[in-house]
Amino acid sequence: MLLPLALAALSSGCLPEGTSSPQLNGRHQRLVTAQGPVHLWCPTGAAPELLVVYVHGYDDTVDDAYRDHGLIEQFSRSGVNAMFVLIDGPTGPQEPVRWTTFRPLLDELRRAAGAPVPTRVMAMGHSGGNRTLREWTKEGVVTDLVLLDAFYGHPAPWTAFLEKQPEARVELVGALTFKKAEGWRAGLPRTSRARVAQVAAGTNHMGVVTDGVWIPRLVRARFGLPSI
Repeated sequence: MLLPLALAALSSGCLPEGTSSPQLNGRHQRLVTAQGPVHLWCPTGAAPELLVVYVHGYDDTVDDAYRDHGLIEQFSRSGVNAMFVLIDGPTGPQEPVRWTTFRPLLDELRRAAGAPVPTRVMAMGHSGGNRTLREWTKEGVVTDLVLLDAFYGHPAPWTAFLEKQPEARVELVGALTFKKAEGWRAGLPRTSRARVAQVAAGTNHMGVVTDGVWIPRLVRARFGLPSI
């Protein structure tokens, strides 16, 4: 059962003190990998039960997103016992996807934590971050995807993902992409459409990730907690 942070059993958290540093009410670590930097954050005193992976959009690097988008503050505000991970994605259409498969990232996280990491995964991509998530649909490891105003390109990978993975779900937060995504969702077979949800962002393209509303709300929903 997933528990809010306030009810989680106390532990030393998910990052070793020797390799991480205090940040807000948790610990932060920046890894250097062959696929680029990775930022990890976990709340103090909680054994994580969910792994949340975030991929930034174009015109940003993972370090930009970590520094400028208030993501750690949003993760902390969610108040849940999860391991939060920021990875490097393409900064533009000509740049390749760095993490073409998910399993190598899991290996990096296990080494950093020195322990198993949560097997339940929620992957979020903003804007051009959808290209990384598209690659992961082929692998069958990640079945919970969130597109944060990221419904760009041809929808065939998302359709195939729902058809091939009976547990797959796609959640869409739409601003610029709302109309296109809703047209795709409406045309899906009933069994697939039932595993797709879309909401209007109520903000602009960058505000989806910088206003501090949607990321905490979506993470809390995975724990069955009310919105804040």
